Amino acid sequence: MLRRANSLISAVKAVTAIAALGAVVSMSACMPSYPKEKLPEAVKEVCRIEYNMDVDVTVTDSTMGIYYPMQGLLDVNLGISEKAWDSISNLILVASRVVLSTDADIKFYCVITQDARLPELQVVIIKYVDDIKRGVYSDISRGESFKRTLFSINLTPQAKKERSIEKVFDKLGIADETRQKVMDEFFRNAPTKLSDIGYWRGKFYLKDITLPEFLAVQIANRMKIDFRSEKDLEEIYRFKSSEGLYVQDRKKGYFLIKFDIEDQRASDEELNVRMFKIRQIMKIASEVVYGYKFRDFDYMAMEDLLMNARVTAREQEVYDFNKKKLPLETSVQAPTGYFQT
Repeated sequence: MLRRANSLISAVKAVTAIAALGAVVSMSACMPSYPKEKLPEAVKEVCRIEYNMDVDVTVTDSTMGIYYPMQGLLDVNLGISEKAWDSISNLILVASRVVLSTDADIKFYCVITQDARLPELQVVIIKYVDDIKRGVYSDISRGESFKRTLFSINLTPQAKKERSIEKVFDKLGIADETRQKVMDEFFRNAPTKLSDIGYWRGKFYLKDITLPEFLAVQIANRMKIDFRSEKDLEEIYRFKSSEGLYVQDRKKGYFLIKFDIEDQRASDEELNVRMFKIRQIMKIASEVVYGYKFRDFDYMAMEDLLMNARVTAREQEVYDFNKKKLPLETSVQAPTGYFQT
């Protein structure tokens, strides 16, 4: 499992570097190479002419989506095959070139690919255009660029939804025409979360991605990377899951970070494992918000699913936690007894 994870990290770093190199060339032009009026058609043409790839493209407000079905996405070990990585590299390269050479106001792009034989499984890659620009000018490192890339392999959300509903239709004996009408009206809607993004049966399920929700998911992703790969964390905890959401509340929203991270050893005089866990999450969140100079949130809530407890920290404490080396005890508010393990 660790070998696969390392291969994944190396591959994503590589495609990010390739994309940045291509973007430098694209940015040298004065006039937009891909006018906003013809953006989807232009992307399709580039993919077809340069890489012989027949893609589907859409633009939802400031988010561009590129979809490509391929043969042999997965290898015999259910990992991404080398050939598939080449195709994914090309898709990222095209997407990066395009968003840096268009007059369209594209802030995010999303690359979706599926195996033509198994479209229920998808790979989704989301990048923030400003991160691409900073990578081009070496304002952020390759490692940081990788951490700022949202990468997921999951079951296609719309496929899961429709298959469940179809089972109900089968039991009720609903006619196909009625099924399609009900599906279109009630179950084929634009996603509300980044985790619901996908492509199914010739249709994009894409939303206009916002920076706050992108950062929330990035915090959760970095938690998964760190808790699974850093030795001092891996020996103490068993990471199960994490989810990041940005919840809009009045004028400002707040970050909601849900996690299921099991303690594999008890606290002792030298280490309070629960306090150490929350400190790591605070460090990750602080790294993200400070790295983007993002302050448009009231607070962050860390929801421990295993303990059914919520720990909170105000915006100022999250933002300054790493920079000012703030003590955890005065930076967070936790339920009584939460840190007494």
